[in-house]
Amino acid sequence: MIELQHSLPEPSGLGDYRRRNPGGSWDDRAFETVRSTVRRQLNREQAGLCVYCETLLAEDDGHIEHIRSRNLNPRLTFAYDNLAHSCSEPDHCGHQKKSQVLPVEPRPGCNRFFALMALDGRLVPALGLTAGEGHQADDTLRILGLNVPALAWRRKGYADAIHALSDPADIEAFLAGAPFRWSLKGLSS
Repeated sequence: MIELQHSLPEPSGLGDYRRRNPGGSWDDRAFETVRSTVRRQLNREQAGLCVYCETLLAEDDGHIEHIRSRNLNPRLTFAYDNLAHSCSEPDHCGHQKKSQVLPVEPRPGCNRFFALMALDGRLVPALGLTAGEGHQADDTLRILGLNVPALAWRRKGYADAIHALSDPADIEAFLAGAPFRWSLKGLSS
């Protein structure tokens, strides 16, 4: 999961829309142009990766994800800090999450909750968590569907590639451009 920290100011169009349309709807036709601008900026901030599964995501693919559901948190519908770029796969990530509450959100420090099992590519709760934190990690993985076989298989391939590298500089260079880089970081330590 990306440790999302918005590095750019919110797109001006988002603030303009919010001011001009208090109580506006996410599905408002007037918001379509702004949505495209926001999605592209989120993609840049996330280095072209889905916020949850970390697969490569083109700027015009996927959808804008509300980390905290807009259905449960309507006041956060247009809050830039609550937005991320997610893939549109039906069996994992944002479409799997729907309106569920994530116990572990994609924020700085979130990856301390997870460990990558290099043998099969699954994400599991990290060692050293309290029982409550372990439940939070398990629930987050389940809600997002982050261990569907196709994702686990792809993560395993990248884990195998890291294990084939011996020079720390090569590993660092590999991680700089690889999908799953947040999940893979623990393998290079």
